[in-house]
Amino acid sequence: MPKTAVFFDLGGTLMVMRRDVIISSILSGCGYPATPEQVRAAYFRVEPGWLSAYGSRDSTRGQVEESYRVLDSMVFDHLFPGRPEEESAHAASLMGSMWDETQRSVPLELYPDAEPTLRRLKEEGYKLALVSNAPSGTLKTIESLGLSRYISVIVVSGVVGVSKPNPEIFRIALRKVAARPSEALHVGDLYEADVAGARNAGLEGLLIDREGNYGATDCPKIAALGEVFDLLK
Repeated sequence: MPKTAVFFDLGGTLMVMRRDVIISSILSGCGYPATPEQVRAAYFRVEPGWLSAYGSRDSTRGQVEESYRVLDSMVFDHLFPGRPEEESAHAASLMGSMWDETQRSVPLELYPDAEPTLRRLKEEGYKLALVSNAPSGTLKTIESLGLSRYISVIVVSGVVGVSKPNPEIFRIALRKVAARPSEALHVGDLYEADVAGARNAGLEGLLIDREGNYGATDCPKIAALGEVFDLLK
């Protein structure tokens, strides 16, 4: 069936991942030196396990926020193995408490191919939605990036209380754009959250692998957003 709707992840898909720079800055400033590249590699390793544990839960907004503290603790443990649990929890608390202040020095940036792709999709009549695992404060980021000019439906886990790969977060987006699962394609940079999650809800998942982190996959894969049009023909 032809696609009428395209969903996108945010960080690592449309927006250049600021998280790695922010966490690197916080940790390094607190005596835990870690480069942005090391932080990104740590997230890439631990996020699938975190998603398996937390992604399919129905949660309150507070529980979603707590789950992100757990993720940050897991990243710290990966970066600094063998540290006491109390130290890991303290580091995760620092990441949370210092995030807002630190992010002010890290500019918001869309990938160069994001806006042209969104503009063309909108002009061609596709219904667009953003489906992101992120805290509720990310809504301000989305507004600052100007994404609402192209994307009419924003579904953020910290607001709706469910996270990818839980199928319900995709169903919320489907209801909001008035599309059937078979009519929608979801694009994201994490296999477990974005591809497996989309499939859980009956959508087709498309993996964007900008840095070549993934090898062979059982799903369509692109290196740049403009390639999405080849999948929509």
